[in-house]
Amino acid sequence: MGLSDSVSSKQVGVRLPGHLYRWLKDKVDNGEYSNMAQSVIGELTKVKTLEEVRCRETTSYATYEDEPLSRMVNERIEGVRRELLDEVKRRRT
Repeated sequence: MGLSDSVSSKQVGVRLPGHLYRWLKDKVDNGEYSNMAQSVIGELTKVKTLEEVRCRETTSYATYEDEPLSRMVNERIEGVRRELLDEVKRRRT
């Protein structure tokens, strides 16, 4: 992306779609974050962490991808993981 790893922070200005603004605003109003900037940073950090975990899991599963049974099990695990994440999101709202 061209940004140096030594850059500790960068200011960004964007327009949020209404549904994202309302979602983040609810988090501020409910006291989960102190302001909108913190809600954006917090939620992006969560997403980044989840993505990194998912990439690590995919890499560890890839070792056995050639075996049909392992592939089926891995696909099922991934499906259950997604269902659990969806359920956690539903319960938070």
